[in-house]
Amino acid sequence: MRTNTSARPSPTQSATMYAVGHQMIGNDGNLWEVRASATGVQRWVKAHHVNTSQKTTKFNPSPNIPNTANMSKVKTITKKTTQEVRTIETSLINKEEVFKMMALAESTGLPCLLVGEPGVAKTKTVIEYAKAWLNKDGKMTAQDFANKIYILETDEGTKASEIKGMPDLGKLFTENKYELNAPIADAEIVIINEVDKASSAIRNAMLGVMNEKFLFNGKSKIKCKWKLFIATCNEIPKDEQDSPFWDRFMLKMTVNRVSAGELVKYYNKGARNYREKFSIGVPNNVEIDQVEIPINKLEKYLEVGYQHSSDRTLTFVPKLTKAVSYIWDISVDKALVKTAQIMIGQSAGSELQNKLMSPEVKAVMSKVEMLHSYTTNEQLELAIADIESLINTYVSRNIMDETQVEEIELSMQYILGNHPARKDYQSSEEFDAMMAEQA
Repeated sequence: MRTNTSARPSPTQSATMYAVGHQMIGNDGNLWEVRASATGVQRWVKAHHVNTSQKTTKFNPSPNIPNTANMSKVKTITKKTTQEVRTIETSLINKEEVFKMMALAESTGLPCLLVGEPGVAKTKTVIEYAKAWLNKDGKMTAQDFANKIYILETDEGTKASEIKGMPDLGKLFTENKYELNAPIADAEIVIINEVDKASSAIRNAMLGVMNEKFLFNGKSKIKCKWKLFIATCNEIPKDEQDSPFWDRFMLKMTVNRVSAGELVKYYNKGARNYREKFSIGVPNNVEIDQVEIPINKLEKYLEVGYQHSSDRTLTFVPKLTKAVSYIWDISVDKALVKTAQIMIGQSAGSELQNKLMSPEVKAVMSKVEMLHSYTTNEQLELAIADIESLINTYVSRNIMDETQVEEIELSMQYILGNHPARKDYQSSEEFDAMMAEQA
C-alpha cells in the first residue's frame, strides 16, 4: 500500500470532525480511530480492532464541519469536588480569578493582598465572596453580617486604636475592669482597605493580627478569630518594594481593569442588570494533602524562588502549591508555576515553567495558546490537527506522559468551548442535526 510519507501518520483531517469510535485509514496506511479523553477532547489513536458496524474510510476532503458536541457542554474547566463550596451571586464580570484567590486565602489561612487602581471593584469582590461564605446555610441576617465582618478604611489619619481597640468604658465604670473592645479580634472576615496609605503604627498593629492571629496591646493579648484576611491597595509604593510588611502578604494579586471587549459583552448581557452565579470549591487540609508533589519539582522551585523569598515564606510553598492545584484543577507543574507567580511575580513563574517543561511540551502548549488567535473554524481545525499530530508523536516516543497530555487537553477544551469561531454551533443537538443533513 502506498503511503504519504510527508504527512503525519494519522489521518490528515481533524478527529474533532467525527464521532467517537469512527475509524479511518491514516497516511501511514494503518487503521486509526477517534477516541475522547476523560476531559472530552478527541484525538486519533491507532485502532486495535476493526469496527464492523462502520464502513472504514480513507481520508477524503469534505466540507469543514465543526464538532462542538463535547465542548458546548463545558464552559469552564471542571473543579474538583470539595466538602466546602462557596456559591457566589455577583453583578461583576471577569472576577472569577479573584474569587479563586480568596478561596486560596481561606483554604490556607494566609493573608491576601489585592492590588489595583481605583474603580476595579476590589472591595466589592471581597464583599460578595464574604456574603457567599457567611450565607452558606441561607440564613444570614444583616446583623450576622455586621457581627462577623470587620472593614477598615485607612488613610494617613487613621489611628492604631482602630486595630488595637478601645477600652470598654461601660465595664470600666460599672465593674472597674479594664478590657479592650476590639471588633477586629471577633471578626471572621477582616478587610483592610487602602493599606498603602496606613501609618507605620497601623501596619505594626496589623502584623500580629495577620501572622500570629493575636492582637497585642501592651500586656494584653487577644486571640483573633479571622478565617479570611484581605487587604487592598492601589499600588505598592516604589520606595517600599522591599519592605518586610509587604512580604507578610504571601498571596498577592493584581486586579486589572475589564477590557473594552468584555465590556461590550457586559452591555449585551444587560449592563448593570447583569447577574452571574457560580460555585467555587474550598478544599480543607485533608483534601489538600491528597495532592502529592515530587521532591525534585520542589527543588526546581527553590532554584527560582530561594533568592526572592524568606525562609518563612518558603515553608508554605508545598501547601500553597497543593491548594492551587486543587482550586484551579491543574497539574502539579502548572500549580508550581502559578504559586511562583503569586508569591514572587510573573517573571519567576516563566523561569520556573522553563525549568519544569521539556522543549517538546512547551512547543505543544505554545500551539494551544495560539488557538485564541484564530478567527475561523477552518483555521482552528488545521491547528487542532497539528496539535494532535504532535501529541501522538511525543506519546509514542515517551516524551510526553499521560498527565501532560491531560493538561494540554484541558487547555484545549477550555479554549475551544469558549471560542468565537464556534459560536454558530451552540449545542450537541444542533451538531447532530447538521451531521444528519450531511449523511
